[in-house]
Amino acid sequence: MKFNLEINNRSRSPVKQAFFETAWKTAFEGKDLAFLPAKNFTLSLALVSRREIKKINRIWRKKDEATDVLSFAEWKNIEAIKAHKGKEIFLGEIILCYDDIKAYARKNGLSVKKELTRVFLHGILHLLGFRHGKAMFALQNKLF
Repeated sequence: MKFNLEINNRSRSPVKQAFFETAWKTAFEGKDLAFLPAKNFTLSLALVSRREIKKINRIWRKKDEATDVLSFAEWKNIEAIKAHKGKEIFLGEIILCYDDIKAYARKNGLSVKKELTRVFLHGILHLLGFRHGKAMFALQNKLF
């Protein structure tokens, strides 16, 4: 399995691409994750300001508030990904608001890097077709 990341840092986030690549490898590579097919995955990641993520959230989710992560999946669910005959899979786009994640981490006495990793992995699970619920959060906790 290979992971390709296209990153667009539209914020003042100091986080580098290597951070997210390491988070993916730590969470997914070399683990027995039966749900994950042996494909090459690509995803797009945008780091945006609070103002920009609030605007996107308002347009797509009809919620007039900033949020830490938005995910826009190319696939309906993991079964559709597994059924795809090709080896290359574009999962979709994750949009992160670094400032929101940093503020949440500091407010709750958490490591910013750990919280950023958790939110990034959360977004990836959405791109893989998982919805909020016990199964998704159990897997998220297993990966992180």
